[in-house]
Amino acid sequence: MRLSLTLAADATAPSRARTSIRALSLGLSPHTLRDVQLVVSELVTNAVEHGPRERIGVELELRGRDDVRGEIVDQGVDGAPRVERAEDDPTAIGLRVVEALTTRWGVHAGSTHVWFEMTPRG
Repeated sequence: MRLSLTLAADATAPSRARTSIRALSLGLSPHTLRDVQLVVSELVTNAVEHGPRERIGVELELRGRDDVRGEIVDQGVDGAPRVERAEDDPTAIGLRVVEALTTRWGVHAGSTHVWFEMTPRG
């Protein structure tokens, strides 16, 4: 199952992404659904705050029970910040949330095209 969204890069984008994910639920457990909503919300927020203010694409793919791959694309070219930033840097909090809740995540080279994977917890 797949979910594709195109969002305007404005202050309502994170909320619209969460609402769309919740409405479809993608067959996820309640715990994983909340985690996916939070990860997508953080990445969309980053796209709104740091991106070029163009459309934001959200792609989610359910690959199995609570096995999700997602991508957030904001049309930027500067690359996303790294989670290794200083512990006291308040601008890196969202990426630490992404790091904590996903199995893996990254950025396609030379872009702000962020991907993440969440697999079932054993």
